[in-house]
Amino acid sequence: MSTHFFTAQDAAGRQCRIQVVRDDTAMQASHAATDRQSAYVLEDGSYVRRIDNDTFQVISTGAYVTRVAD
Repeated sequence: MSTHFFTAQDAAGRQCRIQVVRDDTAMQASHAATDRQSAYVLEDGSYVRRIDNDTFQVISTGAYVTRVAD
């Protein structure tokens, strides 16, 4: 399993970190299988759903966050 972090920002300008957890066995499979095996989690433990490459939605609140360059 591998872990990666990136920074995102909500509409009010608050920044948060999103953790991407991937199953390494899925890395050897197709690209579509890799996407299904990725989990996105905020630093407070809230799950996040990927909308597109830069947009994510917090499952519990429905709020959107956008990835920002590091």
